[in-house]
Amino acid sequence: MGALFVCLLLPNLGLSIFAPHRFFLTAYGDTTQCLLLVVLLGAFLRNTKANEAGARLFWGLMSLSAGLWLCAQALWTYFEVVLRHSVANPFVGDILFFLQLVPIMGALAVRPDQEEQQVIHPGKLDFILLLVWWLYLYCFLVIPWQYVKFDPLTYGPSFDLAYSLEQLVVVVVAAKVWHQSKGAWRKIFGHILGASILYSFTSTAIGLAINNGKYFTGSLYDLPLLASIAWFAWSGILSHRLMPLSVPRKTAATRKSWISAAAMLTLPSLPAMAAWSVLWSSAPVVVKNFRLLLTLSAMVVMGLLVWIKQFMLDRELARVNQDLREDSLTDLLTGARNRRFLASTIVTDVRHAIRSYFPAAGVRRNRDLIFYVVDADTFKDVNDRYGHDVGDKLLVEMAGRISSAIRHSDALIRWGGDEFLVVSRNSNRHDAATLASRILLNVAGEPFDLVPGLPIFQSCSIGWAVFPWFVNDPGAVGYPDVLRVADCALYQAKHAGKNQAVGMLPAFEEPQASSSPVIGSEGQLTDELGVKSLVCTGPQIPVFSPASSDNATRTRYFGA
Repeated sequence: MGALFVCLLLPNLGLSIFAPHRFFLTAYGDTTQCLLLVVLLGAFLRNTKANEAGARLFWGLMSLSAGLWLCAQALWTYFEVVLRHSVANPFVGDILFFLQLVPIMGALAVRPDQEEQQVIHPGKLDFILLLVWWLYLYCFLVIPWQYVKFDPLTYGPSFDLAYSLEQLVVVVVAAKVWHQSKGAWRKIFGHILGASILYSFTSTAIGLAINNGKYFTGSLYDLPLLASIAWFAWSGILSHRLMPLSVPRKTAATRKSWISAAAMLTLPSLPAMAAWSVLWSSAPVVVKNFRLLLTLSAMVVMGLLVWIKQFMLDRELARVNQDLREDSLTDLLTGARNRRFLASTIVTDVRHAIRSYFPAAGVRRNRDLIFYVVDADTFKDVNDRYGHDVGDKLLVEMAGRISSAIRHSDALIRWGGDEFLVVSRNSNRHDAATLASRILLNVAGEPFDLVPGLPIFQSCSIGWAVFPWFVNDPGAVGYPDVLRVADCALYQAKHAGKNQAVGMLPAFEEPQASSSPVIGSEGQLTDELGVKSLVCTGPQIPVFSPASSDNATRTRYFGA
């Protein structure tokens, strides 16, 4: 590639010195610039296939800049080579030359050298705001002397002023990014900075030469211009070689993109420029009126963009807050809810259940709140034999199987290490055993594929109880005591052989003389409340036989 650049630049140097100013020199100069810009665009586009999203966005914006530059140069070449007319000053394609620097600013703001998760990249609306402002600046300073009141002598300096200001911003931003970067990206940013500085000086010199009538295509002015294009292209080629070796580095803290701040600062500049044009500018009245109308239009457009941006930020903030709330109420391992979720919802559930038993509520079938405490049988054996990673996988799959057995309105909560709590809302206590049987079947009905080549059967035990405890006095026993009753039922299921569910229901519909919760052992609690038990067993599970030669039966049962 270096040889190609030399082959393009050296003949141009010779022709610039020795060839007369004729069509051949013009055609060669324009063709050379277009060819180099094609190489530049290709070098940038090839990097858009990078693995990191930040790098893809960076090189996508750089490719947009190269594309605008190529379009502007192609239009220049069309006038000089195809039509064989000298390019007029003002040139209709100057706006393309001007706008091609804006994507470079956006690309430098992306900072692909920093880890994406910790960096806030400029949003699309920020980039559009910045693009609209630069377009407004161009129309404010340059367009009046091209279309409103034609004045080539004023047009040239106005264009040079706006273009120089834009180039200065690009150079300053590139220098800042280069100074803050490290590793492979520092080399890439260094080449972009060098090419930007060279292009800035070159375009300024060419602009002055055009205003003084001394510039022609193929002259010595084009040599540093071609060198700057080649330098930009080299940064893209170098990046393709270095990107596989570059790793985005972590930042100490999340930083706000400067492009967002710059986009917001453009808004107060609009009335300031309009005031300058009306009060202090010596421009003709028609130009002042145009600038005032332009400013009002830009304020409407940019104000609308800011409103859209704020709306999107508010919506994103609401989504993030919802995600944070969901994360705070969710167990990270299993995806089930956690105890904080129960604390945030149980009061409402309890009130709803109690209210449904008031006489004014009428006759309703499903109005109970049922608590199921589900415990993995001999879970410690799985951890001891296969390790905690397999144990964690077992908990995750158990949570999934329990979740598939319950209704969408029910809540699955990670209650402890290997315990889950199912809160079944709007249920019927007479059908509570059905859900318990379904959970037993879902958990133990099929082996768990946790260890390659060794399916594992895992059963669970369940204890459940109903709320309200007394249907004729729903507020007599609180839900914490009902949870204690469910724990007592689980204890009985464990000691009765595991792989079964024990439910406890009140023996009476209203409190008896001694039916009040007591602080003490679980046995005392159930005796005082008066309970009747309902037992259902889980599915039969094949037992591992070391002497078996049948691979289909070589399964391990961790249960009773």
